[in-house]
Amino acid sequence: MLQLTNLQDFPASARGGVLCIGNFDGVHRGHASMLGCGQALAREAGVPFVIMTFDPHPAVLLRPQTPRQPLMTTAQRLEALAATGPEVLIVVRVTPEMLQQSAADFLAHTVAGTLGATQVVEGASFTFGHAAAGTVDMLVAQGPRYGFGATIVPTVEQPLGDCTLIPVSSSMIRWLVARGRVRDAAGCLGRPYTLRGTVVRGAQRGRSIGFPTANLEVAQLLPAPGVYAGRARVGDRVRPAAISIGDNPTFTAGPVTAEAFLLDFQEDIYGATVDLEFGAWIREQYKYAGPEPLVRQMERDVALVRAWTA
Repeated sequence: MLQLTNLQDFPASARGGVLCIGNFDGVHRGHASMLGCGQALAREAGVPFVIMTFDPHPAVLLRPQTPRQPLMTTAQRLEALAATGPEVLIVVRVTPEMLQQSAADFLAHTVAGTLGATQVVEGASFTFGHAAAGTVDMLVAQGPRYGFGATIVPTVEQPLGDCTLIPVSSSMIRWLVARGRVRDAAGCLGRPYTLRGTVVRGAQRGRSIGFPTANLEVAQLLPAPGVYAGRARVGDRVRPAAISIGDNPTFTAGPVTAEAFLLDFQEDIYGATVDLEFGAWIREQYKYAGPEPLVRQMERDVALVRAWTA
């Protein structure tokens, strides 16, 4: 697979392919359906399969006053996209100038001109161009003018734990994660919601009470405060983990952080990159009267994590 950050480096040998475009935050089941369709069409026609994505998300530039925490790091997103098998993966750097490009110019100069796509595969909610003026209706109608066909993949629906049937989207998954509904989020993603971060030194209170935790520095959307059963991946090793999202209210409350107690794991992993996979909600965050009742509760939490991973 060829990964590019500059459209001008797009090889002539990859022109004439099937193209999928999107932000792909989460690379969820809806994205997977669209990308799978694109790959199948490319294979059937014997042409390259090309994916174009953006970094950062356009909302970062369009609404800088509203901090946006993504579902995935850029590295996670590119890994997931690469796993779908494109010949070329293009990561376009988002700039103010790019955001001013009209929908018609994007089709003429980028899709048809630079990439020479013969087929564009998108989801029903896809928009493009300045002020998101381009729609799938425009893509279908204008495609013949620019020499490409357009395939619009239906929205994927997913049943939630309460039997609600919802359309899968990045915004819906963000809503679920923000409410601690990590099982429902996993159903929409097609895999566990996963935080990736670097282990940093915290206050080391966990170590003082017999539960040393790995404190992660992360830039992703944090689940709702509480304790979760999950798994921690450190390199090629996977351990059950009791994951805490919160501000340590039993002690001096501070900023909301992500930390995890890795079961049966004693290694020093400061500075390491760790993936925390969220499996199930255990309980809400609670302010205990002191360390002793907190330790007793943490022992129960760990027992629940063992049972969940058994």
